[in-house]
Amino acid sequence: MQAIAQQLDLPIETAEVARTGLNIHRLPVAERVRSAMLQRFVREPLFHFLVAGALLFGLATLFDHFTNTNANANRIQVSAPEIQRLREVWIRQWGRSPDSRQMESLINDYVRDEVLYREALASGLDKDDTIIRRRLVEKMEFLSQELASGTPSDKDLQEYFERNRETFRIPAQIAFTHVYFSTSKRGSAAEDDAGRALARLSSHGISSAQLSTLGDPFMLQNEYPLQTQQQVKELFGEEFAEKLLRLEPGSWVGPFRSGYGFHLVRILQKLPARVPELAAVQSEVLTDFRNHRLQTASEAFYSQLRKKYQVDVDKAALSAAEAQRSSASKSSGSSDATVPDVD
Repeated sequence: MQAIAQQLDLPIETAEVARTGLNIHRLPVAERVRSAMLQRFVREPLFHFLVAGALLFGLATLFDHFTNTNANANRIQVSAPEIQRLREVWIRQWGRSPDSRQMESLINDYVRDEVLYREALASGLDKDDTIIRRRLVEKMEFLSQELASGTPSDKDLQEYFERNRETFRIPAQIAFTHVYFSTSKRGSAAEDDAGRALARLSSHGISSAQLSTLGDPFMLQNEYPLQTQQQVKELFGEEFAEKLLRLEPGSWVGPFRSGYGFHLVRILQKLPARVPELAAVQSEVLTDFRNHRLQTASEAFYSQLRKKYQVDVDKAALSAAEAQRSSASKSSGSSDATVPDVD
């Protein structure tokens, strides 16, 4: 067949088809050529050598990984920075450098702690311990906040203040003086006595020294510097504070009742609510800025870590817990409904 193909100047494959006819079950020429080449390559000693080499390399790498891991797990290296840290701790505590014997003792204590710590971790003693869990969480939070603990620039502080001006608004304030009339001493006459004293104050000029003769001694102050409504409320009660904040500086007015008794009041100074300049509240702005930056850094740090985890919540258990809560709430409500009203 090869001789015929040469005489007719035809490819051998073409001549073979002419001799045997078209056989649709035979592989295409290109595939038969690739198959033949692959078979020859597989039979080559070089191929066997490459496969064996790759296998040995993989096994060696795997063995080295496990042996090094185990070796590192059982190796405690007391590094130069650690030795320096131990030395500095000793100096801070005792005010002098440790001698060779003391340094050896410090290193032995460090190794002892490290051995016990590693064994505790290997034994799983850190698991299901709320205190250890909380401490580790705090350490991670501190780590995230270290990135944002630097001092802000004046520009950063000013920009933060401008964005949060209302946060630093100072509420309205009043400064006042008062004359006190005790209901525990005067009884029902306290309010009338206060009214008569107000008439004297309005019609006669009375000095500050004479004011004490009009009323009773007061356990707190007789004159107060600038106070907010909340501060006055904490001292004298809500109703008293609301009335005072509506007053203007000038004349004596009253009587106003508080939890102590009755008071005649004169407003000395009144400042409306206002937003101060940055210089006046810089320390507060700096504190607020740092807290905000730490919180932002902590949230960003957690957000990045959270992307690494997939959380699966047991929906059935969650639904069961919610059902138990609803059941307990209904039971409590029905129990309360059976309690008679004693009023």
